[in-house]
Amino acid sequence: MNVLIVEDDTCARKMLRITLEHYLCTVIEAVDGQEGLELAYRHRPDVIISDALMPRMDGFQLLRALKRDPELRVIPFIFYSSTYTGEKEHELALSLGAEAFINKPTEPAELWEKTCSIMQAWEARQKMPAHPAIDESDEQYLREYSQIVATKLEEKVRELEDALALRKQAEEELRRLNIELEQRVAQEVQKNQAKDRILAYQARLTAMGEMLSNIAHQWRQPLNNVSLIVQNLQAEFDDGALTKVSCSEYVGECINILMYMSKTIDNFCAFYQPDSGRQSFDLYHAIAESTTLIKEDLESRGITLRLVKDHDLAVHGFKKEFSQVLLNVIQNAKEAILLRQSVAPFVEIVCSPADGFARVTIKDNGGGIPSEILDKIFDPYFTSKFKSQGAGMGLYMSKMIIEKHMGGKISIANTVEGAEVTIELPLESGSVA
Repeated sequence: MNVLIVEDDTCARKMLRITLEHYLCTVIEAVDGQEGLELAYRHRPDVIISDALMPRMDGFQLLRALKRDPELRVIPFIFYSSTYTGEKEHELALSLGAEAFINKPTEPAELWEKTCSIMQAWEARQKMPAHPAIDESDEQYLREYSQIVATKLEEKVRELEDALALRKQAEEELRRLNIELEQRVAQEVQKNQAKDRILAYQARLTAMGEMLSNIAHQWRQPLNNVSLIVQNLQAEFDDGALTKVSCSEYVGECINILMYMSKTIDNFCAFYQPDSGRQSFDLYHAIAESTTLIKEDLESRGITLRLVKDHDLAVHGFKKEFSQVLLNVIQNAKEAILLRQSVAPFVEIVCSPADGFARVTIKDNGGGIPSEILDKIFDPYFTSKFKSQGAGMGLYMSKMIIEKHMGGKISIANTVEGAEVTIELPLESGSVA
């Protein structure tokens, strides 16, 4: 059986074609009444199954055009629609010569059974006189058709108004939810900012404590020297051997020692003064300047500090915050080396360019980090030390400074001898020399 399907909905047309082809029908497809009329002239199908509401020419107009044609009017016509499903629509369809009106959707097997029943009834009526052609000026048809279309348009307008009202209500609800979400996000951002400030303060206090410990260690020998000078002064004075020249020498030595100690305090105070803002700075110079605060402490413990520079590298950011990160990493390396009691201990810092970044690697021979905690090392409050030795904020704040404040990257990995921390900061344009 050759079947012409007239349906503007692609999905519905495909489902109908699959159903009919399952029952060995040959299917011809049209997307609207105009194309359906042209294909009916060309192929003369055994039956036409058509939707009612379509663009250009709807199902009623197609049916009327078919029934007015002497050759096409004998083709049985079945409406299959979900739009025009009222009693008046059915009556108009039958009055125009449709064989039946099947409401969409219908199960495939049921649709095929109904189609077969309709075709059998049609064949039985073929011996009866043909359905009279409808005059195009038929006022009754035009009146009924116009009434049906007007009613359907009113229904669609009401549906559209209801849909618009629901959409407006949904938009208002969405707007309200967005406002609430923005408020919650703002509150959470404020909480996180407050938390970050507290964490930064804790990390800074920890770093200050470690630095004061280094200063105390650096001052121990100078203070001992001052004590010896004072004792020598007293002894020579008691023996009557103190001369003006020797007294001046002793005073000069004391002044030099005190100036050294004063410079240490100045460096400490300058280091912990807040950054005034972003600035351009030479990376190697910043590293060399920062390590003066800890170099003597490392050397007194037998740890060699090596600085290696491949190029002159300039970056833009917070110099003192970068120094804080560097000293924190070196402090961790020192503690690992002392804990392991490494042979020929060292901390090596290398500056080099890498694809638009300035790369700083800090490596040591302190044995590395246990693999089970390596991926947690930058988490807040995580520490491998005893609680009395640290709060676990140093590396977390280091990551915050490098990645959030300076737009860089920081990572850590184990080497054969120990750990290697890699810091990458965006290079200033043209800074590699």
